Amino acid sequence: MVKGHRKALESLYLAVCNIYAFIKEEDEFELTDQTEQLIYENKKCRVSYKNISAANQTESFATTAQEIKLFIAPELLIPPGSTIEVTQNNRTEKYKSSGKAAVYTNHQEIILNLYEERA
Repeated sequence: MVKGHRKALESLYLAVCNIYAFIKEEDEFELTDQTEQLIYENKKCRVSYKNISAANQTESFATTAQEIKLFIAPELLIPPGSTIEVTQNNRTEKYKSSGKAAVYTNHQEIILNLYEERA
């Protein structure tokens, strides 16, 4: 029965994602550094959006809170703080994960934050 539930859930995965994590590496001087490396490529997934507050209007702009959630296979080990690029509906967005994944029998859920590039 679990297999049927997973298959039904994965039929809703309309996106693909690439997942990058920081990996510790030692250089020739035995100094440890962390570099961001691709750990999973083109994994089927789904992104869900939920507005969790009404818009707050100020004099210059309106703000709102939005929850962005990634649904993906449960066997993937995605460390907190990973960078996740999702392509869905012909658009690619870059996210950073915040916190540990909620892992269930048929899927896992990760709350994402939009990735902001530094100038």
